[in-house]
Order: sequence, then structure tokens, then C-alpha cells
Amino acid sequence: MIFLMFRKNTALLAFTLLLAGCGKQENISQLINCEILRVVAMAPNTAEILYALGLSNEVVGVSRFTTYPPEAMDKPIVGGLYDPNWEMIVTLQPDLVVGLKTQKEIEGQLNALSIDFLGVSHERIDDILQSILIIGKACGAETEAQELFQSLELTASGLAVSSNDWKPKVLVCVGHDETLSQLYIAARGTFYDELIERAGGVNACEIMAGNYPEISPEGLAAMRPDVVIDIFPLRQGSGQANPKKIENRNSVASKHWKTYCERVTLISDDYASIPGPRFVLLLKDFIDAIQERRPSE
Repeated sequence: MIFLMFRKNTALLAFTLLLAGCGKQENISQLINCEILRVVAMAPNTAEILYALGLSNEVVGVSRFTTYPPEAMDKPIVGGLYDPNWEMIVTLQPDLVVGLKTQKEIEGQLNALSIDFLGVSHERIDDILQSILIIGKACGAETEAQELFQSLELTASGLAVSSNDWKPKVLVCVGHDETLSQLYIAARGTFYDELIERAGGVNACEIMAGNYPEISPEGLAAMRPDVVIDIFPLRQGSGQANPKKIENRNSVASKHWKTYCERVTLISDDYASIPGPRFVLLLKDFIDAIQERRPSE
């Protein structure tokens, strides 16, 4: 997932396959004919969807960035998003590997091993919802997928802020050093930009890049955001959140962010950097942060 890889790069973001069950599949839709489906979730997003669809028994391996649901961390680890453990994957003998469309290199290597790969996109909320239907169909859980799709769609629609009388400028930071001398923010066209819009705000970053550009303190000051949302998941991979780390991070936010904006919200939950079925929780967080205090009439 691009957000996790981003953190890995900035916060300081051949084998022979012996297939079991149905053997080599020529079409992913045929996988549901297997008596037992063996699936590897190559991204934390897809692991969450598989579990939400009631396919926990079918999941035989997950990426090391998978933290939810907690029981998924008991599954064998098949490496990271772009550095898979090929030996482990082959050992698990999966019928299907479910990952992200951005994992093109992994897809090619899996195809060479005669392992089917299903890549989905999680760049926008609609992408997440559609991926649920796609994965559900591929794994024989279409009814469960429809139910989850409708539930999330209804929840998101119910949460969305429709009022246009006040749209605060919101800056979403996805990575920075301790003194805010180096910052990476969400531009227009990103997952976070969509959340800002649904939460009743407008992105303070006017760059239409669809990615996460680096800005300077001077650039931050020029944006003059009304609200800052600092995304900093404190548990990554199999590690646990450190209370001291949380305290230190809050201290940094309080000391340095206040120079640029009085309203700062730190979101440290793991779902904040994993666009997946729990996006409705993050949308609620955004609404709480943005609508916390409206200006006096």
C-alpha cells in the first residue's frame, strides 16, 4: 500500500510451485470451485476485507504490515508490500494472492510461479467499496460482499457533512520530522483529500498532484490552514504502540504545530494510513477534527 511504503521511505515509508486443491487456475473466477480456497493477503487493506467477508479460515498468509484484525497477525508473514518472502509464499501453496494494483512486479513474479494474483485499487473511497465486491466475487463470498458494501456506503453517506456555510482550510500531514522542517502533505485528488471534502472542509494544499508533495515551513505558513490533521500511526507491522512514543509525539505536535495553526488533531490509529473497510472510522475522525469548533456567527 502506497501509504505504508511512503512512511517506510520518509519517516526517517526461482521457486517451483506445488499447488494443492484444484491445481493451476486459468481464471480467477474458477477458484470458488475449489473445496478449500487458500488465499494470501499481500496488503493490510486486502487482509481486512477478507476477514470482514468471513474468510479468515481461507487466509493462509498476510503481509508484515497487517495489524487488523488482531487475529490476522497470527497468520504466517509473507514479507512486505514490495519485498515479499517468496519462499514462504510458495510454501503456503496459495490458490490466490490478493494485493494492490500498484504491486505490478509482484504480480509478474507470481504469474511466473503459476499463482493467480488479484490486484485492487484503494486510492479513493469508491475504489475501496468496489474492491470489496471484486474480492467477494473472486472468493465466493458475493452475498457477504454486497452486505458489507451497502453497510459502508450507507454509513459513509450518513456521516458526510452537507453544509456549505463554512469550509475551513484543512491540511493533512502524512509525515514530518520533529521540528517540522520537512513535511509531506496530502495534495488534491488523494484519499485524504476526499475525506476532507466529505467532512465539510477544503484542502489547504492546492496542488493537483494526486500524491504527497514535500513542503517547507515557509510553504506551510503560506497555506495558513484553519485545521491541521497529523497522521501518525504508532503501531506498524507486528509492533505495539509505545505509550512514551505517543506522549513524545503529542509534545512535538503541541510545540511546533501551534506556530502555524491553533487547531491540530493527531490521529495515531493504524487505520489512518490503511485505506480499507475502516475508512468510515477515519471519516468520523476527520469530521470531529474539522467541525470541532465553528466560528461565531
